[in-house]
Amino acid sequence: MVRCPGQDQRYWKPQDIFEVQCTVCGRALEFFKDEPKLKCRNCGQLVPNPKIDLGCAQWCRHAEQCIGIVAAKDIGSLRDKLIDT
Repeated sequence: MVRCPGQDQRYWKPQDIFEVQCTVCGRALEFFKDEPKLKCRNCGQLVPNPKIDLGCAQWCRHAEQCIGIVAAKDIGSLRDKLIDT
């Protein structure tokens, strides 16, 4: 099965993996661009990804199968849902 270039890590750039400080204890968390949130291993806090990238879903005809959205207008609500849960 061919993978989406936006989700396939072979096509990612170095900036698609980055560190964010935990909002409670300050420990560094390593995020991938498509991870909605991570649990801090130090304090257990759920930290949302401030740079979550769902951009390809705005134009990709396979977005519904890939990340479960029906239309590009749903991307904002999906982003909020991923971060809030």
